[in-house]
Amino acid sequence: DGTPQVAEMKSAKLSDLVKFTKGQNPVEAFISNFIRQAKNPSLFGFFKVDAANFDTEGQGLGALLQSPETNKELIAPYKVEVDVNSQSKYHAIDESKIDWDAFKNNWGVDREQLEKSGDLEKMLNFGKSGLLKIQPTLAGEKVEIDARLSLRTDPNGSVKLVPHFIHLEPNLEREYRGHQFTAEDKNQLLKTGNLGRIVELNGKDGKKIPSYVSLDRLTNEIVSLPVDRLHIKGNIGKTVLTKEEIEILKSGQPIIGKEINTRDGKTFKTTLQVNADSRGVEFVPKAWQNHKEGEQQQQQQKSQQRNSWTDENGNIRPISKWKDNQFTDQQKKDYVEGKTVVLENAVDKKGQSCTLYIKFDPAKQRPICSTENPDLKQTVAPSNESATQVAVNNEGKSNEATNKVKEPLQQAQVVPKNEEQQTQQRKPKGPKM
Repeated sequence: DGTPQVAEMKSAKLSDLVKFTKGQNPVEAFISNFIRQAKNPSLFGFFKVDAANFDTEGQGLGALLQSPETNKELIAPYKVEVDVNSQSKYHAIDESKIDWDAFKNNWGVDREQLEKSGDLEKMLNFGKSGLLKIQPTLAGEKVEIDARLSLRTDPNGSVKLVPHFIHLEPNLEREYRGHQFTAEDKNQLLKTGNLGRIVELNGKDGKKIPSYVSLDRLTNEIVSLPVDRLHIKGNIGKTVLTKEEIEILKSGQPIIGKEINTRDGKTFKTTLQVNADSRGVEFVPKAWQNHKEGEQQQQQQKSQQRNSWTDENGNIRPISKWKDNQFTDQQKKDYVEGKTVVLENAVDKKGQSCTLYIKFDPAKQRPICSTENPDLKQTVAPSNESATQVAVNNEGKSNEATNKVKEPLQQAQVVPKNEEQQTQQRKPKGPKM
């Protein structure tokens, strides 16, 4: 009558139970259980009747199936033979083909940890784990590296582990599977993580495969998903997607500002778009977009700052001071002409007087500050009267003759200046009491 049968967990076989995990979608749970049991079809059988005759044949078949062994010959014409070795459009990776001992020894990957975190189920269904600490052996030494993991089946049937390491930035200049990214492609990938359109990529057999392209936001890896592998559900929570919206998503384009009503009563607006890494429709993360936009703004600001030292014709722009040291009219003129500006009464970070030399460097396209006169470097040895002072006071370096002196060094000072500093310098080292 449709009532579920229940059994005690401790006494029932695990294979007889429908398994659910916390937070799992009931439909996904049914499919995963279906696949699990389909690998062992002796547990149950499939039978079919024509839909038009269901009211008659279906009811009769249902009665016959109450005693399947007795009515074996009568139900045989309706039985569907299941070939577990056939290659269907989608089937999960066979965990029995995984050599977990090898994964543990070669990569430091533990099955129990993957199962507990929920990563194992994702990997068995061709997804990726989250970022994990793995321990591959390199040059005979175990090293710890952050990576995402996925599983792939070799032609010989064995299952191998594929690590996805973190890249500092995505390589969008190089051709990806026969596709060269345009300037707009790069902008879209960096802004949203998704290409936003369908492109044809080279397949293993040389054929072109219409695909979606995205960035793995955790590793900066470029990933793709064939168009025929995408399935879009007609609803998200309580929000129903129209046919027009589904077509927009299938084309790779985003739906901006879509209002979503969740089953627990929450409402929010978001951007929907196909993501090749998650293999479906995603909520494009606003935080990630803001991060990328912030990076672009910083790069633009740095570029503008680099260019601010010269005008559009490459001429040196005038400056009126260096930090808190004001230039005289003659010093302003000398700087624009590419000459060295000498600041004799400059002050270091410790408040001590020193001499600084400012000159525009054509190679670096910016002014350079030094304690040595750049005009004398190639001719005679500089006086270095402030070199030791600035190195110790500003740069935190040590001078053997004054490394125990507590006060900042003064201009041209390279040794203790008085008896008190000499006492500090001679003070012996010893354990603190």
